[in-house]
Amino acid sequence: MKEFMKSNKVTYNLMSFTGFKSLLVFSLLLESPKSYQEIKEYFEKHEYIKESISIDTLRVYLTSLRMAGCEIIRAKKSDGSRYRMISHPFELSLSNDQIKSITKVYKAVSKNIELKELIILEKFLYKLANQLRNNDLKEAIEKVSPIYGLDVQLLEELLLCSAKQKQITILYNSPRSGEKLMEIFTDKVGFNNNKLYLYGTSIEYNQYTFLPISRIKKIVDVKLIKEKIVPPEEIVVGYEVRTKVSEFKLNDNEKIVQINENSIIVEMTTSNPFMLKQRVLSLGLSCKVLYPQSVRDEIISILKRMKEGYFIG
Repeated sequence: MKEFMKSNKVTYNLMSFTGFKSLLVFSLLLESPKSYQEIKEYFEKHEYIKESISIDTLRVYLTSLRMAGCEIIRAKKSDGSRYRMISHPFELSLSNDQIKSITKVYKAVSKNIELKELIILEKFLYKLANQLRNNDLKEAIEKVSPIYGLDVQLLEELLLCSAKQKQITILYNSPRSGEKLMEIFTDKVGFNNNKLYLYGTSIEYNQYTFLPISRIKKIVDVKLIKEKIVPPEEIVVGYEVRTKVSEFKLNDNEKIVQINENSIIVEMTTSNPFMLKQRVLSLGLSCKVLYPQSVRDEIISILKRMKEGYFIG
């Protein structure tokens, strides 16, 4: 200690070099399988060691690690003769019950946090699974993940564009016309019926729209300066829903205008007829369009055609 206080340098006299070198071998094998030659070169270039070790000396260090509880094997010569760490007593492990608890908590939390936070949380859990080499945890998260199968990097880019409401060009895989370029003024990225969508104003159709993230292949271009377009024509639609206020979830473009004893009246402002019809029809028998009459008539017409379809043939 006195020597260190004087020179502030680590020397042979200040450590057990056998123990130190054994820990170095341990850390190297934790990273990945290593050959004797790779370990030897690492020791030669090390800041404090700067000397070679023989194969017999390496075996001493490996024996020390095995006595401490590490399971280390050596691959065949045809596979590079690398030493590989199979397990060690310092590993964190998870039981099946613990994995179920983590999954349950993740599933509950994922419904109540921002998408950006959800991505961070999921990355952490995957990193944990990789560190533990636990495929069961990884598979459990994949089963309940609302963003599983999506390109996370693309998702993060879309979130960034939406936060700044950028005008972007995307390559979109349309179910009708196949891959095509689309320009859109981004607004937000959000869930609808457990699926993730990009919301914004389509320049081609000049109306507010939403596109499944799973069908967006990539962002082709981000405009530095947004174009000026004529705002899409919007309509205000009123509908009555038989429900309690506490049980009804409003969309961003909706507001409650009246609360009755057994129902509420909601107004939706939209420029997208498809989104309007999808919303109303998704509410089923509990919903009735009140105004305007043109939208009310169109919904009635759709319901009649649906009814007729069940009696044909």
